[in-house]
Amino acid sequence: MRIFLLLSLLLGSVTITGCGGSSSDDTSATYTSSYIQLYNGSANSTSTRLTLTNSDDTSVLAGSATYADATSLVTYTPANYDIKLSRLNSDGDEISVLETNITLRKSYKHLLLLTGDYNNPELLKLEFLRDDSLTDTFKLYVASLLPDDAYDVYLSKSDATFDDATLAATLNYSQISSPLEFDSGNYIIYVTNAGSRDILFQSSKYNFEYLTEYVLVPRIASGPLAGNIAVDVINNTTTVGNLTDLTAQAQFRLYNSIDSIGNSDVYLNDSVAFTSLAADSLSAYVELAAKDYRLSASNEQGVFYLNSALMTLNQGQSKAVVLYQNTNSNTAAVVVEESNAPQIYDFDINVVNTITSYSSLGVYFVPPNETIDTAEYYITSLNSGAQKEINVPDGEYTIYLTYTDSNKNKTLLAESEVQQFVAGSNYLLVAEPDSTRNSGYKLSLLR
Repeated sequence: MRIFLLLSLLLGSVTITGCGGSSSDDTSATYTSSYIQLYNGSANSTSTRLTLTNSDDTSVLAGSATYADATSLVTYTPANYDIKLSRLNSDGDEISVLETNITLRKSYKHLLLLTGDYNNPELLKLEFLRDDSLTDTFKLYVASLLPDDAYDVYLSKSDATFDDATLAATLNYSQISSPLEFDSGNYIIYVTNAGSRDILFQSSKYNFEYLTEYVLVPRIASGPLAGNIAVDVINNTTTVGNLTDLTAQAQFRLYNSIDSIGNSDVYLNDSVAFTSLAADSLSAYVELAAKDYRLSASNEQGVFYLNSALMTLNQGQSKAVVLYQNTNSNTAAVVVEESNAPQIYDFDINVVNTITSYSSLGVYFVPPNETIDTAEYYITSLNSGAQKEINVPDGEYTIYLTYTDSNKNKTLLAESEVQQFVAGSNYLLVAEPDSTRNSGYKLSLLR
């Protein structure tokens, strides 16, 4: 475990626009306690808990944060504390990830940034005196989690161009800048290689509306489109602004659940995306520009059985499309957005119901030596043609598909083999008709 400390006093801060400098006092009349917040920037992590223990061995859970998210800003009495970062395993047991100590200072915010490999993480500490003199400005720090090279981070007013942008920081990995001060309002964020004018990342406009300190965290995006640059915006709430690149590509893949049609050609607008896609098969990903697309499909005779379904792809998004036949025997498309979470210790599974014989179904993820009655992870009331997402911890599961009638009697429609999820995979679970099964239905777990 490696621990980095950057102590940024507001002495020496640079004012770009507006007013409001640092105070000569080391405390604030407004912020009279001490403040701590955890940001999770470890790309192969899971939800991580922050616990503080004082000199009396009294421990308090300050909060937890998933990847690219943060805890709320928690108020504590200024003092020395032992801190522990931990996770819960699939049995609910607490597993320590990192332990250290910290001195919480009066009137200071202490931002902990968890980074690096989750098996041997790093902890960056940014500490600064909270400024109570801001009247129409905000202060900005930048903490770079971009590896390998140095990068420049710029801000421009949303109605200006990159040529008018202000250089906020030039940083290598794990470095944190001194603060700059800007007028509050809408800004665009840019990232380039250090010294270059070639834009690697450009955000949509972001409203820096609060008169407080913000921290920008440029990082490498995870999930299906791993490798893109993303920028997180941390303030004093649990809501982290996750900004994607306006110039980033998107991608999609398609599953054809319609057994009766056979091989199909799939079109985006007037261009062929897939040829001869067999029934019950999942295509490879297709990467393409972010925009709205018209999705169509034709059978082996060239007859279109799906016309002009809408698929919207935004920058940095990955989506999956499931083709099925609805209650009117017409072909329809279910479009689901795939998670950008790491999919290591837990998995975000998109579940799609293409079965029309029942109004709604239940899906249960049952560990060994348990039953549907004791399962903790399940979906109820999944309507035909609908989709829901469920988060399931890593482990072994048998998946059951059930129907519950008005008397609460259950019918078992399908069950899977014992499943062990593969780290780093995005899963799609499809409940669908299957005339070859005794029950007439099956579950297809796709990745």
